[in-house]
Amino acid sequence: MKAVQNGQVAALLLAGGQGTRLGFDGPKGMYDIGLPSGKTLFEFMAERIQKLGQLSGKGDKAIPFYIMTSPLNHKVTTEYFATHDNFGIDVIFFPQGTLPALTP
Repeated sequence: MKAVQNGQVAALLLAGGQGTRLGFDGPKGMYDIGLPSGKTLFEFMAERIQKLGQLSGKGDKAIPFYIMTSPLNHKVTTEYFATHDNFGIDVIFFPQGTLPALTP
């Protein structure tokens, strides 16, 4: 928890794949996995990141969430998060083939 409080923690999701093998035409993170709440994997992960930030005492945006997309799903993924106001957390997207600049 101290690392979160000191701003030393981030989350990374490699989300370049499509849900084709699942019979879903879109990013796997948007697939309905059958939770009673109807939440997607993206929403489920964002809520966990947000909760950890809250528990640290540093708030909803204490842990940045880096999401690597692919050229195939970048637009739909970023639009999905934008539609949901990034689920209230700090989200940074970058497509495969590029690297994000991280600063301490």
